[in-house]
Amino acid sequence: MKLKYKNIFIFLLIIILIIFTCYLLFFKDNRFGDKNSDKSAYSSKSLKQIDKLNIKANIDIDKYSKTLDKAIFSNDFIKDNVSYYESIKYVDNDNLISYINILAKDGLAINEIDEIFQNFLSFNNFEIENAQRYLSYSYKNHDLSNQDIVTRVNLNLDKDFYTDTKRIEDQGNIYALVNKYNYVDMDYVPKNLKPLFNISSLKMVDVAADAYEEFVKGAKADGYTFIGTTAYRSATWQKQLYDSYVNKDGKDAADRYSARPGYSEHQLGYSVDLNDPTFTGKRLTDKDYEWIKNNCYKYGFIIRYPENKENITGYMHENWHLRYVGKDVAEKIHEMDITFDEYYDLYLKK
Repeated sequence: MKLKYKNIFIFLLIIILIIFTCYLLFFKDNRFGDKNSDKSAYSSKSLKQIDKLNIKANIDIDKYSKTLDKAIFSNDFIKDNVSYYESIKYVDNDNLISYINILAKDGLAINEIDEIFQNFLSFNNFEIENAQRYLSYSYKNHDLSNQDIVTRVNLNLDKDFYTDTKRIEDQGNIYALVNKYNYVDMDYVPKNLKPLFNISSLKMVDVAADAYEEFVKGAKADGYTFIGTTAYRSATWQKQLYDSYVNKDGKDAADRYSARPGYSEHQLGYSVDLNDPTFTGKRLTDKDYEWIKNNCYKYGFIIRYPENKENITGYMHENWHLRYVGKDVAEKIHEMDITFDEYYDLYLKK
């Protein structure tokens, strides 16, 4: 009988030891949350680091800040920014401490940095150099999602068209983004231009020309007839067109449907404008366009300037203007129902 009680006592003692061990492992030296958490003490390891950095007098040691706890072990730690680390809510990001340093140096207030991190830092296309612009743009565009704000600012849509423009480095890249902020050299001519199979006076980069042939033949098999009216255009040719439109309709109107020289993606050699030669009066019928919209991606093309996207692309809807981007990307853009500009920033730029 005594043995039985002895075994029970040993069993209970083991249970108590297990519980106590769990407490030591998971609670005593682990603090969760930010500065406002009820967990008020830092781990012994953190306290030693705080003493080593000589910042104990600069912080409230009884209120735990996960951001500060991360900062004191970071190579990016700056003593002058301790108040920022202590007050800014933690966000799980490898660059968090360096980003705080950058924004603190730019003079942003703690609440502004908090707002930027809570609203925008989680997106893959977040760019620290645009952080303050995200915040400013969000104040003016309450109807947009946070993801849209990041993407549009990255595309410079918070600035006027043709301001802060940049030269495209890899101008032969199939994914090069030419728009009202990115331009190609005036003398740029694509390599491997190839005449189109059904209108030899027009040329595209060979891979796009081959895809155009597949597209036209595929359309024909479904009862639709298309032919290109223009494809590759030099900057000189584009200047002549643009100047004629300005003379006819004025600069503001021309800018809505025609690119300035150097800013036309026709110069890349991956674009083609279509016409239905069986129909007179306009380029394409509504029926033509429906087929193109539902099928062009199968051949690697996208409608470059879709409906209701002028505020992103900078151009009025053009149902006849196709851009070759390859079948995989074209299918994704079609499925996501976004512009090439947006897809570029989200997935191609980096």
